[in-house]
Amino acid sequence: MLAWTLSSALEPERDSGVLPIDPPTPYIHYFCGDLPRGRVLVVHGLDGSKEVTRLISAALADGGFEVYDIDLPGHGDSPAKFRTDLAQRAIHNAKAFLADGTIVLGHSLGASLLLDLAATEPFSTMVLLSPPPISIAQIHADRVLIATGEMDIPRIREFLPVAADIGNPNTESWTLPWGGHSAPIFNPAFIGRVVHWLGGDGAKTRTTARLLLIAVMFAAAIGFGVLLVPGGEVQRVSAPVAAMLVRYVAASVVALLVLRFVNPLHWLRLFSTDYVISFLLLAGLALIAGRGFTWRGPGKAAPYIRATAAALFVIAVPGVLVCSRVLHMSLSDGRWWRFPCITLAGLPLFISDEWIIRRIHPRWKSEALALLTRGLLLAFILTGALTLNRENAFLVMIAPLLVIFWMALWFATGVIHRHTQSPIAAALFAALVQGWAFAAWFITI
Repeated sequence: MLAWTLSSALEPERDSGVLPIDPPTPYIHYFCGDLPRGRVLVVHGLDGSKEVTRLISAALADGGFEVYDIDLPGHGDSPAKFRTDLAQRAIHNAKAFLADGTIVLGHSLGASLLLDLAATEPFSTMVLLSPPPISIAQIHADRVLIATGEMDIPRIREFLPVAADIGNPNTESWTLPWGGHSAPIFNPAFIGRVVHWLGGDGAKTRTTARLLLIAVMFAAAIGFGVLLVPGGEVQRVSAPVAAMLVRYVAASVVALLVLRFVNPLHWLRLFSTDYVISFLLLAGLALIAGRGFTWRGPGKAAPYIRATAAALFVIAVPGVLVCSRVLHMSLSDGRWWRFPCITLAGLPLFISDEWIIRRIHPRWKSEALALLTRGLLLAFILTGALTLNRENAFLVMIAPLLVIFWMALWFATGVIHRHTQSPIAAALFAALVQGWAFAAWFITI
């Protein structure tokens, strides 16, 4: 709570609302306090939101700019569905609403959309961070900065000199050392350089302090949560690791083959990521069928109540209270109904995890096998997206986020399993947390 108070004190004055344009576009408006050096329209990337670009938007306000940070259609709180043409219309109309001379800053998809618009309409100043390659002949802008990390996706790195050449002589390009795809919007040093390049006071940005306080809040919330659910050791059994890996590989193959012909959860209407959810459902069902264990009934209600309460704590405290400073964590009207659907789809895999992997003796072998199977699942998902179902190739972009999330969820679920001594209750916890996160993060179409 102390870190939350200090973090809130660092935030610039802001308000939020919906721009009255077509389509209606949610925004966060940051005030700089003094006479602004300019107005900046910030556009996030694919599967992002105005919360993901919150750090760079706040830093721009620190540096002396008035900032409008918007949600593209299908993202965050936007009630519209995602389509590229609709996203371009939202940016065009937002720029017109904010008046001529508005600086535009885009990351990833946002940068690509801005580049496409600049091929046919004029801009004053543009900042394009990690733009994916597109085919254009000219950039109509008085001043352009294009930057990407030296560890970004190869195609994006290779596009940097091409885009810089198209925009000459008014274009400056940066390759950010040791930076990945999202480094330009999260790295304090890079953010300060962008603010300075725009003519703001880069020395006044407080990104480092914000990130540090977010980390303290997250660690404190997790630590407090663990203290609330003490537990013993899980009852363990000896099992051959190779056989367990074969089971997960076989289940993944079954999921890939089914998805080659039909996506059972396509009706969720989540851009590409309904493929991930369907894969998890099919792999989980294949594992349950191969394992052959029988349902023993719910038994006592207490473990399920405690697991649900733990999931609500994770969603509310580390999730909404802390992570909402860098991720979209709320469920708008168009997202609520997806939450129970994604939760149910994840249950078979999590039940299999708790029965098959969690109880393996010794514990270090169980943890190692969990990490291996998370990697296997993701490898098969990406293989299917890049070969059999290429329309879902976007999943490559969010693979790092999925890896981090699944690893963290595995260890958190272990705490709940040890507390409740119930594999089904632990699986319920994992499914609820994943259901909320996926419903909040992923793009609606």
